[in-house]
Amino acid sequence: MVASSSLNGLKVLVTRPQQQAKKLGDMIMVSGGQPIAFPVIEIVPVDVKMWPEINLSEQDMIIFVSRNAVANFVSALTEPLAEQIQLISVGAGSAESMRAHGLRVDVQPAQSIGSEGLLVMSEFDDMMGKKVLIIRGNGGRELLADTLVQRGASVMYLEVYDRALPKPSKEQCQEALTAECIICTSVEGVKNLSKLLQKGLKTLVDKPMLVVSERIKVYAESLGFQHIVVTSSVSDDAVLEQLIKLEI
Repeated sequence: MVASSSLNGLKVLVTRPQQQAKKLGDMIMVSGGQPIAFPVIEIVPVDVKMWPEINLSEQDMIIFVSRNAVANFVSALTEPLAEQIQLISVGAGSAESMRAHGLRVDVQPAQSIGSEGLLVMSEFDDMMGKKVLIIRGNGGRELLADTLVQRGASVMYLEVYDRALPKPSKEQCQEALTAECIICTSVEGVKNLSKLLQKGLKTLVDKPMLVVSERIKVYAESLGFQHIVVTSSVSDDAVLEQLIKLEI
């Protein structure tokens, strides 16, 4: 249990989409910090009528890459998924969401480090002839699909939501610039943060930023951010643990 004074009133900018920000914000508050919610990505569901026709029962594996992928997929599901389909989570967050929405989790990596965590598992060594459906948002990384195809799988995407740039108020932007530390969990998040707070970017780049992968760190550095720390995993617990370790 983290001591309530651990963060000593630290103002933390939480840039996750609104749907994922509350839990981390509450954890920061319990630990003595002041979370500033500033979503830099807006999640917009794709109308089910726009989904491609896919025979779910023919799939060998269905992979969920995020909490939003799970929630938006399940909201349109009209019948239970066949028992023979392996239901796979890319990490702890999507696994938690799967269980919360009544889906079983057949495969989950030990570490929540994105697609790389799945690809090192023995279950994905020989994919010859396997039919795989990846549930995700519009766009995103191709590493998972490309690697599975190289290993012999047939891969399709079902993109169940779009990512849009939010429109925060002037007051929200001003409050965001008062933060003493920033949390960003995707390359797109760093990019959008820089767009939304472009006028105050010079004050932001000198503030500590927590990210969840080396890939995000490299991108943030390319935009001029100076003090970037990579967490041990993408989980809220790992983010909070690293936040407490910061010396500000």
